[in-house]
Parts: sequence; structure tokens; C-alpha cells
Amino acid sequence: MRVFKFVPGFVLAFSLMLLPGIKGGIKGRVVDQGNQPLEAATITIISVEHPSERHVLKTNKKGEFIQIGLEPGFFNVEGEKEGYAADQAQVKVPISAYAEVALKLGTRGMKGEEPEVSGMPEADRGYQLYQQGKYEEALKEYQAAILKNPDQAVNFYNLGVVLVDLRRNDEAIEAFKKAIEIQPDHRLALKFLGRLYGDKNEHDQAKKYLVLASGLSPADPEVFYNLGAILMNTADYPGASEAFQKAIACRADYIDAYYQLGLIYVNQNKLDEATSTFEKFIVIAPNDARAANVRQLIESIKKK
Repeated sequence: MRVFKFVPGFVLAFSLMLLPGIKGGIKGRVVDQGNQPLEAATITIISVEHPSERHVLKTNKKGEFIQIGLEPGFFNVEGEKEGYAADQAQVKVPISAYAEVALKLGTRGMKGEEPEVSGMPEADRGYQLYQQGKYEEALKEYQAAILKNPDQAVNFYNLGVVLVDLRRNDEAIEAFKKAIEIQPDHRLALKFLGRLYGDKNEHDQAKKYLVLASGLSPADPEVFYNLGAILMNTADYPGASEAFQKAIACRADYIDAYYQLGLIYVNQNKLDEATSTFEKFIVIAPNDARAANVRQLIESIKKK
């Protein structure tokens, strides 16, 4: 499952370049799961405060992109390329500086959770079609399964998964809600609802479902990571710190959790903890697209 990446501007100010006037910008890099740059990936940048402000551009041979002339504020950034699962992040563009973002696109099908097998002929056909990337056809099979067995949570969950891949997220939310109405402890449906409400910036709803999911999935690092991202977005830094630490406890090499936890420690002026956390990030992922920025942060902290 795609997870969130929220990059606070107060930390990125360590390594930002100035732009003329009060305008800001976004620059970043897109890589694949092997950290190789992806050329000609489509980057879509949308203002959170003014959704009609939309910028679309392509990455260069190094997987890099840059957009200047942006009003300071929050922006959603999404990277896409045919044959890859998309990735996205939310950044805060500061005044007269760049916000930086790193996106990692997965191979097709690496969206985290997949449909479940229910043993129904329609559902089995839907699963096979889903695996082939034929989402519209899979959708029809799952809809047929619901008509035949409307009291099974798995059918609504499967419907929601396909709707997510079709980017019909509002409909997916309704499908997942129906799944947990039938089966309140359906942890995967709860997890998806938390992520989808996070995408909509409906933080209270996202938090509600992710807290429920975390109680049912105490060993799932992505649940705690997504919860931490939501809490970070609402300035609940102690809560976010705890969630990221739990994500790391579930998966010791969870570099995204180390990265965000380090940013929180900087914001809280816990510089020793920040240095230790960032150094662990470097040990685990020395060639990550964010590694250069992390090294700069460590150097800046040690100079204080």
C-alpha cells in the first residue's frame, strides 16, 4: 500500500536555495525500487489550499524535476510512469526557497494489499483479471459477487481495492465502509480507509481508522507509519514520534520512518536523538535519494 510522506518545511530550510521575491518552488527526484532514476516520469503538483493550481512536468534523465514560481504553502506531489505504481508526498513550500521531495515508484501491482480469495467463481475471475491489470473487468466480477452475496465483507473489500486502482477513491471509501459494517474487525479495510482519508486531508477520519487498524495489526509497520504521518500533519509531534518508533519496532530497516522521526526530533530540538536517528538512516540506506539531504542535516546539527 502506498504510504504517505509528509516533509515539513522547517527542516528542509537547512538545504534550500533561494528564489526571487516571495515565491518558492519544489525540486525532487524519482527513482524505482532499486533506487535507479526514472526518466520521463510524470510529476503532478497541486496546491492544497487552491486545488485549481496544477502543474504537470516530466523528469529528466537523472530522474530530477523542478517547479519554480509557487506561492508558499502546502502542495501534493505525485509521480507516475507507465508500468509503475505511483508514489506521492505532501510538502510545504517555504518563502523564497525550494521544498525537496523524493519519490519511489513501485512495479505494477506493488500497491500493498490485493483482493482476497473468497472461493466464489465471480471473485476468482475478478482476482485473475486484477492480476492481469484488467481493473474495469475485475470490477464487474466483484460487483457480480456482491449481487450474489451482499452479506460478505470480503466482496466489498475486493471491490474497494479495485476502485482504488481505478482512482475512484470516494467509491472505494464507501466499499470499505460497507466491509467494516459487515465485519468491524476487517483490518485491511480499516487500513485502506485511513490511507484514503489521509489522501483527502481529512485527518480526524484518517486517524480514527488508523488507530482501529493499529489495534488489529500490531505488527504492521505501514499502519503505524501512516498514523505517524497523519499525526505529524496535525502537529501532534509526540504522538507522531511514538507511531514512527512503533513502525521501526515492527521493521528495523523502515527508512521512511527513520527519516520522519529524525525531522520530528529536529523540530523538538532533540538534536542528539535527531543525529542518532539520521545516522541509522544513512547506515541502512546510504544511496537513498534523500541521503545527501540527511547528511547535510547531520552536518548542520553538529555545527550547532
